[in-house]
Amino acid sequence: KEAPFDRILITCGAPAIPEGLPSQLKPATADRPGGLMVVPVGAGDEQRMLRVELLPDGSLAHRDLGGFRFVPMLEKKA
Repeated sequence: KEAPFDRILITCGAPAIPEGLPSQLKPATADRPGGLMVVPVGAGDEQRMLRVELLPDGSLAHRDLGGFRFVPMLEKKA
């Protein structure tokens, strides 16, 4: 209920980008960038750290920041 957010940081490994979180990022405007989310994504022992940015047109840009290991996200808690 506090959305939209400038930043979202996920601190556990998710099998995929949690549904609904990107829509909670603050939209970009002409004078400031959109919200950013950092999330470790992947199954198994290693995840890929993704930086997700909400662009002015409403689309998402993904940047892979490399391999990491996080505790797995609990099922049905995303």
